[in-house]
Amino acid sequence: MWHGRQEGSILFQLIKEAITANQAEAAAYSPAVRAWMALMAVSFLSSVVFICWKAGARWVLAALVVNVLGLILVKAFFPAFTRTEIGTVVHLVFWSIAVIMIWRPGVRVRRRADFRGNWGTLYMVWLIVVSAILCTSLILDARAALNWFI
Repeated sequence: MWHGRQEGSILFQLIKEAITANQAEAAAYSPAVRAWMALMAVSFLSSVVFICWKAGARWVLAALVVNVLGLILVKAFFPAFTRTEIGTVVHLVFWSIAVIMIWRPGVRVRRRADFRGNWGTLYMVWLIVVSAILCTSLILDARAALNWFI
């Protein structure tokens, strides 16, 4: 029993250190980057308004959760990677999947129904805005990743 408690304590300490390191790196970003990150966080967190009824909102929230967990866990177990490197890879892989799943042709009929009425219009505007934010971030991340190889 003691051995398991000790391992849990070590894991908790690694996670705590990873969170602290990620926060320190984010604090060093330019004000424009921090503002962009805040815009993304608010936009993605606002998905909770729609998650019970709209699959697109669930994909956006999943992208946010995977991003946060990825930043923490990868930093905990591979501290040499920067927050930017981890975030770029997580975004390119998982956010691309989220955008594809949200806008795939197979959900066109359901999406039209999702956009009906006042609530549907609000959801449509939110989904378009958050998708534009996701895609803009993916473009910036792709550019950053290309610079690793150039």
